[in-house]
Amino acid sequence: MSNVLDRPISDFIDTKMSIQESNQNVSDSVKKMEAGGIDSLLVRDTGEIKGIVTYRDVLFDVVSKGKDPTKVKLKEIMHSPLLSIQKSAKIKDAISLMTKNNVRRLVVFDDNVPIGVISQKVLVGNIAKHAIALPELEMPTQIRCPYCSSSFDDKIALSKHIDNIHIGRGLFDGNLSIMGDLGSINPPNRFPKTI
Repeated sequence: MSNVLDRPISDFIDTKMSIQESNQNVSDSVKKMEAGGIDSLLVRDTGEIKGIVTYRDVLFDVVSKGKDPTKVKLKEIMHSPLLSIQKSAKIKDAISLMTKNNVRRLVVFDDNVPIGVISQKVLVGNIAKHAIALPELEMPTQIRCPYCSSSFDDKIALSKHIDNIHIGRGLFDGNLSIMGDLGSINPPNRFPKTI
C-alpha cells in the first residue's frame, strides 16, 4: 500500500475539465458540466483561474437555498483561493492537502498551466484496486471453549463447563477421586520429578 501512496498524482489526474468565466450564471454552467461529464468547473476571473465550483456547491449553495440558478453567478459560489498541487506530487501529498483543508478536489498544475483535477473519489477508488484484501471478520455471538470448541452464551456458562468437564472440581486441589468422570483429561501414569 505504501508504494501506491508514493506514486505521482499524474497517474490519477482527470484531464476532463472546463474553465468558465466568473460572471456566467450557474444554470448555463451546470449544462456544460452535464455535457462534459464532469462534476466541477474551474472559474476564471480577470484572466486568471481563481476558484472552483462543484456540483455540491450548486446543490447546497443554490438549490437548497431556493436561489434562482439563472441569476446566481459562479463567482458568488466558487471556492477561492484555489487549492492546487503540482503534477509531480505524490498521492500521499494530495491526500494530506485535501484532508488538511477539508476539500475533495485539487487542481493539478504543470508549472503554471492547469492540466486537470484530482479528486478524493478517484484516489480512493484507484488505491482500493491496489489494496490487499482483508478477510471478512466475524464478530462472535457466542463464546467458544478453548479446549473443545463448544459454544456458550456467556462467560459464566463457559466457566462452569471448563470446571466440570476439562478441569474437574477439586482436581487442582489433589482430589483425584472424580478423575474417571472427566473423560477428556487423562493424567500421565508418571509425573516428572522436580529438581
